Amino acid sequence: MSVQVSTRIDETTKQQFDKVCEVIGISPSNAISMFIRGVINHRGIPFNVTMPANTARPPFEFGCMKGKIQETNSHDWFEPMDDFREYM
Repeated sequence: MSVQVSTRIDETTKQQFDKVCEVIGISPSNAISMFIRGVINHRGIPFNVTMPANTARPPFEFGCMKGKIQETNSHDWFEPMDDFREYM
């Protein structure tokens, strides 16, 4: 069973997207499906997502990570990796 996915983009972006899809020989629907499958396979966005070069970086504030980092009770730094040993 398939479901419909809907999103809104500006007309110029849609026209440019359609043109690229036409040139490479796939439908816009297939391109979006490929992106979705890539996100699933990559377990995230399948390309680097960064701030534009002309965007000012917000200033670093001391203490901004407070409460976001948890201590580990492990005496061996690599102990948590044992869970992933079968994948190595």
